Amino acid sequence: MNEDIEPILVGDIDDIEMSTVENFEYEDNNYAIYKLESGFYCTQGNCNCDEKALLSEAEIEDEELECASCGTTYSIVSGDCISNPELNGLKIYDISEEESSIFLNL
Repeated sequence: MNEDIEPILVGDIDDIEMSTVENFEYEDNNYAIYKLESGFYCTQGNCNCDEKALLSEAEIEDEELECASCGTTYSIVSGDCISNPELNGLKIYDISEEESSIFLNL
């Protein structure tokens, strides 16, 4: 196990509904936690747009999200910007499940 990784308890697996995104704040940083059919994912919590909109307000469809503020679409799995590949993608974070809990691995 990598000793540099600090697992942070996000919550219970059942706390997040399928095909939704929840905001998670840790040490003054926002993270977006997604529960999809393919598993749990985590990205930075704010869009890269000028408004820095919370991604917890985004629309989710399959494995993509659309920022509620600017309309930019991203892949939740890869973080890539789909609507404009020249824009920066979202930062991706490792998330894991252990028993009935979700952990963000920073």
